[in-house]
Amino acid sequence: MKESNCGWRSALVVGRGWWIGGLALLIGLFPLRADEYLFGFVRSAETLPQGRNELYQFMTLRTGKVEGTYYGADFETEIEHGFTDRLQADLALENHYFYNHGVNGPRDSLNDTDAYRFGGVEAAAKYRVLSPFKDTVGLTLRLESGYLLNDEVDGLRQHEFYLAPELILQKNFRDDTLIWDLDLGPEWAWGKRPAELYPRELALNGATGVSYRIAPNWFLGVESHVRAEYPLFDFNNFEHVVMYAGPALHYSARRWWATLTWNYQVYGQGIGEPRDGQTFAEETRQLVRLIIGFNF
Repeated sequence: MKESNCGWRSALVVGRGWWIGGLALLIGLFPLRADEYLFGFVRSAETLPQGRNELYQFMTLRTGKVEGTYYGADFETEIEHGFTDRLQADLALENHYFYNHGVNGPRDSLNDTDAYRFGGVEAAAKYRVLSPFKDTVGLTLRLESGYLLNDEVDGLRQHEFYLAPELILQKNFRDDTLIWDLDLGPEWAWGKRPAELYPRELALNGATGVSYRIAPNWFLGVESHVRAEYPLFDFNNFEHVVMYAGPALHYSARRWWATLTWNYQVYGQGIGEPRDGQTFAEETRQLVRLIIGFNF
């Protein structure tokens, strides 16, 4: 009887060891990180755990005008901190590089440029009301503000201050292997001159995406984002609307992750531009964005 008990205990220890080892293997194969970007232009509803930090590097290439050669590169470095499991805040620095040559048509006339420009400083806070992993749907409120010294179209001088509240929804399906995100919110901006003809504008922003885990650590999805601008906060004073869409690929490791996305301008309309389904006064034909994040 004693030998039987000893064998049973040995089997229990071995079984427990296999269970722990298997769990560790699953965690390594399917790491779950709060506030990872599965998309390039769509945010998630999750927040960092209390006391944790994350460092992001955004690199965005904007290219494609009606004529000439245009490359606008944006570099944003961002640090985030989780103050509680529900509340996080971040601070970011933005810089630009412009190479424009021969972009001098009637709808997107720009000066020839080959220069770096300091973009500005941005800050945001994010509060999670409902978790997409624990509740039926994730719900998060986000508020972003910033001061931008040079515009992102041609690096022209401005003194812009903006305020952008945002509502973020997230729904997870199939044991968190299929994820849908939706972001909606307005943006008020002041100090647009002299880069713009008007001193202030209202923008309406929306973004959505669906991503599926195609292999351990890998997500593949599709995303879209839209923006409409109204100078002087006047809905009767329409300037332009644009919609981009394209695929997004995400990889996650234990301490870092990366997301690569390509978006094409699928629709656009701008005041004073031909009605050909695209707008180029402030927009480009395509966007490529790489995001790298480090957890610590």
